[in-house]
Amino acid sequence: MTLLDSPAHAPMTWATPSTDVEAPTQLSPRTRAEWRLADVDFWAASYRGYFGGTIDKQGDHYFVRDTFARYIGDFSDLATAQRKLEDHLESLLTERRDQL
Repeated sequence: MTLLDSPAHAPMTWATPSTDVEAPTQLSPRTRAEWRLADVDFWAASYRGYFGGTIDKQGDHYFVRDTFARYIGDFSDLATAQRKLEDHLESLLTERRDQL
């Protein structure tokens, strides 16, 4: 067995969510963020075609990190966590646009 044959180098696959987990894809028309359930209780955002960040549910808390893995906050529900990340990403885009 070679190094490339080892399980650590196997292609990444998406987890199959259980039926009690929220819908895997949601699109926000305001910011065009697309949400995917990457694993159980772990969401990834695509923002205007780029990786936007993640939401990781631990217990009753939703921990949000942005594109650069910077901690954005801890929220009590998924909708608020998603909105806060989208707002953060929009502010980053606005700051960058103002610098040009």
